[in-house]
Amino acid sequence: MRQSVFDIPRVIYQSMSLVDNILEVPLMLLFLTFFSTSALMTKRIKTCIYIFLGFEAIILLVFGFNVKAIRIILAPDIALIVAISFSFFIRYVRLSVSNTKSLGKAVMASSVFISYVLFSIVYVFYYLIKNQQYQVDAELIYYLVSILSAILMSIGILIENKRFKKLDELRHTRKELATIYGEKKVAAFKKDSRFLNS
Repeated sequence: MRQSVFDIPRVIYQSMSLVDNILEVPLMLLFLTFFSTSALMTKRIKTCIYIFLGFEAIILLVFGFNVKAIRIILAPDIALIVAISFSFFIRYVRLSVSNTKSLGKAVMASSVFISYVLFSIVYVFYYLIKNQQYQVDAELIYYLVSILSAILMSIGILIENKRFKKLDELRHTRKELATIYGEKKVAAFKKDSRFLNS
């Protein structure tokens, strides 16, 4: 819409862009709960969602539904996502070195972290430096970063999907063994089997 591919009034796509920026942090934080390693961490991330929704409501009440409000909302938005995604990025990249089971999450965490670090640079050039040429370049970088992020995220999802399919096969095999040999023998087999316990 912004690139005039579709003939849509400016007011409509600007409003959609504002809504998109307002919903960005709550949705990204909700997505980051997927990387959480404990119930406490998930609870803290959900608390951050509620706090940020309150912050956004206050900013929108004070400044109205406009670009100025979005400029104020986006700064802590980017900083918060960078901070949380950095911790997941470090954790899963470190784990994936010794354990390939974490590779999918490492790629996805890398996608989020790298894209938001680059978005912070785009934010500076688009909103803080008042130069038309920089804004045009920042938009181009934003689109390129979005494409790179989508590619990395897709690769991570494919790796995770492959891992889930293997886990499903193992679960299905255990159920089949249970129906053939009975629960007690399968439980003993599971205890002795290095393959099923890994």
